[in-house]
Amino acid sequence: MAKFGAGDDRRGAYISGSSGASEYRASSPGELESFRRGVQSSQGGVPEIFQDKIAVNQEPQDGDDSFLIERERNTLLDDVKTQDDAFALINALNEANQNQGTGGQGILNRDILNYIKEPLVGLGAFTTNPNETRNVYQLLINKMFQGDNERMRGALPISQSAVEGLRRTGPTSFVDPALKQGFFGDVGSLFTGKNAAAVNLSDLPGGGIAELPEFGQAGLDFTKEQGFRDYGGALEGLFKAFTPAKYLDFILNPAKDALDMSGDLATSTLEKITDPIDNLAELIESIRVGDGDDE
Repeated sequence: MAKFGAGDDRRGAYISGSSGASEYRASSPGELESFRRGVQSSQGGVPEIFQDKIAVNQEPQDGDDSFLIERERNTLLDDVKTQDDAFALINALNEANQNQGTGGQGILNRDILNYIKEPLVGLGAFTTNPNETRNVYQLLINKMFQGDNERMRGALPISQSAVEGLRRTGPTSFVDPALKQGFFGDVGSLFTGKNAAAVNLSDLPGGGIAELPEFGQAGLDFTKEQGFRDYGGALEGLFKAFTPAKYLDFILNPAKDALDMSGDLATSTLEKITDPIDNLAELIESIRVGDGDDE
C-alpha cells in the first residue's frame, strides 16, 4: 500500500478507487498510481480477466494540469442473460486464456470456473430435451467429460438465436408462425406430408446445435483434479447392464433425487449414492436371481 504524506491527495485517490468510484480527477502521477492501487484492492478474489480496468485522459481539464481517470467496469458476466450469451462467454474465455499462454488449458481454471458458476447455475439449459432440468453450468461440466468427442452425451444444447421466433412442437421440431398455412393448408399437409411452417433443427445451420469447446484429455484431467464425478456416465453404464424396468427404476429414482439436490456434480451426497457401483450391482443381481421373475 502506498504511503501518504501530509497534505497530498494520494490518500483520497486510493479511497476513491477502492470504494468503486467510476472516475477521479488527478493532478499528479502519484494520484494516478494511488487510484490504480485502490481499484486493484477492490478486485480481491476476481480472476484477472474479469477485473475492472482504468483509462486515463491525459489532456488538461479546465485550463489546469489535471487529468481524468476513468474506471472501465468489467461487464462480461452482467451481460450473460441467456444460454447463447453463456456459451459465447465460455468460448471467448477459453480462446483468450489459450492465447495468453496458459498451457492450452483455456477455461479449465478453477478460479475462473468458480467465479462463473453462480450465474451459469441460474440459467436453465435449453436442449433437445423439451423437459430439460439441467442448468448451463451442468452442461459445461458434462462437456468436460467428453474428451475428444465433438458433442456431449445425451440431450444437446440448442442455439436459441437459431430458433428465435419459432414455436416448439417436439424435441427437434418447431413451427414458424410467420409461415402459418391456415386450416386448409394444414389439412392439405396431412395428405402431402409437407408443411411450409414446419422447421426441424436439421434444417438449420449446424443442425441448430450450440457448441462448447472440445476439451480433450485436458478436460478429463481437469475434472479428475477437481474431484468431479461423471454420474451421467456411471448411470448410463448401469442402465445398459441392468435392463429390466423395475431394476432401472431402483437405480434411477435415488440418483435423480440426488441430482436434483445438487448444484453441480461434485457433492458428497451424490458420491455416497452413486460411487459404490460394484456393491449396488451385486445387490441388484442378488435381488434379480432370488426373485425368479425376469420382467
